[in-house]
Amino acid sequence: MRFNFLKSSLKTAILATTVLLLEASLAVAQSVTLTAAPANLITPDGATVHMWGYTCTAVAAPATCVSLNPAAPAGTWSPVVITAPVGP
Repeated sequence: MRFNFLKSSLKTAILATTVLLLEASLAVAQSVTLTAAPANLITPDGATVHMWGYTCTAVAAPATCVSLNPAAPAGTWSPVVITAPVGP
């Protein structure tokens, strides 16, 4: 059950990212590399949950891709924020 939810969530996230990048690429060439990889989530009670998460890097300016929690240790999960400004 949890696997199906995760699979559905990943498909939705990839589709949304593709649509956003496609719209951005119509105006100005912008690119980010989004990678899914194993990660850990540390819960407030200190437990570690193994899961999948995203990492990304901006390839072509002015697009940016950063971790929502820049203080998160390497290998731990943090949402990513992709920004692709729209312009003529």
